[in-house]
Amino acid sequence: MGRQKRIEFSLNKGSSQGRFAEFFAGIGLVRMGLEQGGWELAWANDIDPKKCRMYDAHFGDAGSHFVLDDIHEVDADSIPDIDLATASFPCTDLSVAGGRRGLNSGESSAFWGFYRILEEMDERRPRQILVENVVGFLTSHGGADFQEAMQALNRLGYGIDTFVLDAKWFVPQSRSRLFVVGTQDADLNDEVVESRIRPRALAEFIRNNSEIDWAISSLPDPPLQSGLELADILEDLPRDAPEWWSKDRVNYLCSQMSEKHAAIAEDMQRRRKWSYGTVFRRVRLQADGTKRSMGELRTDGIAGCLRTPKGGSGRQILFQAGFNNRRARLLTPTECARLMGADNFCIDESLSLNDALFGFGDAVCVSAIKWIADNCLSQKLSPLSTV
Repeated sequence: MGRQKRIEFSLNKGSSQGRFAEFFAGIGLVRMGLEQGGWELAWANDIDPKKCRMYDAHFGDAGSHFVLDDIHEVDADSIPDIDLATASFPCTDLSVAGGRRGLNSGESSAFWGFYRILEEMDERRPRQILVENVVGFLTSHGGADFQEAMQALNRLGYGIDTFVLDAKWFVPQSRSRLFVVGTQDADLNDEVVESRIRPRALAEFIRNNSEIDWAISSLPDPPLQSGLELADILEDLPRDAPEWWSKDRVNYLCSQMSEKHAAIAEDMQRRRKWSYGTVFRRVRLQADGTKRSMGELRTDGIAGCLRTPKGGSGRQILFQAGFNNRRARLLTPTECARLMGADNFCIDESLSLNDALFGFGDAVCVSAIKWIADNCLSQKLSPLSTV
């Protein structure tokens, strides 16, 4: 790969690991993780005004640096000098929910807005980038989308490292995501070993795409589990709190469960202790060819992946049973914050429940970002010269 420039780096004498810009900032959870790792925010951007409101309700400083605009309209000259740029671009068109239309369609094409800004920054281009999306990014259009994106980043001088992290290793939420770390003038290396963070599909993609400039690094193993369970993050709501559903609504939820899941729920109900699970409603094809909304119960102590509540189906339901009783309600915004590793996030109570759930469902696990900051990103490096 031809390099556009060579950048030399030295230790940054300041207290910060470096300055970063957060593209597709949403409610700011990437910021939270990087700041815990010693990084300093310089600039942020998102297109959603409600997410911006949530961001400002917590951080209180959006007016000083948050640009509310479509990334395709952002002027590269307006980006301050930074050491790192992050991009958690929309996953819609890389997932089944978006019909797998791909990187060049709909919302997910916003990746190219991020690429355009990096390209136009030229000599001010940050030394590192951090890109995050669903694991489906790897297989979109048979791998062609991921290949195209990585080669595009190569053209900008970035050697590519990539790995998968699951939020359940840090918090009690199952949330597997693909991360890409691009580094200018990195030591190139395409040797890869299958592991939890580089499972077979990813390792084989790396081996089968030698035309990409890989910079695969040796990373420590993340924790095997968080040490927390779903019950540990729940709010203690009174029995008469309005969040709890009516008896009829709980009965209807249970009627939507399969025989197997209904039996599990009944067993939970008979126990002399409270047990907890989560439920998603999913439309499933039946043996007779009809489609039916099913309530799928998970009871392993880990919440399902938080999702955006489009059409209501993405709203995760808490199921509590024991002492011959059962109750149900939606997860609260505070519980969603805890499931994302953002325990002390200040919730904007003026927004609707769906708006708050949307903000967290579209976000990135803080604890995973902190792990990346500690193990993957160049520390205390700043550009000295361009030759």
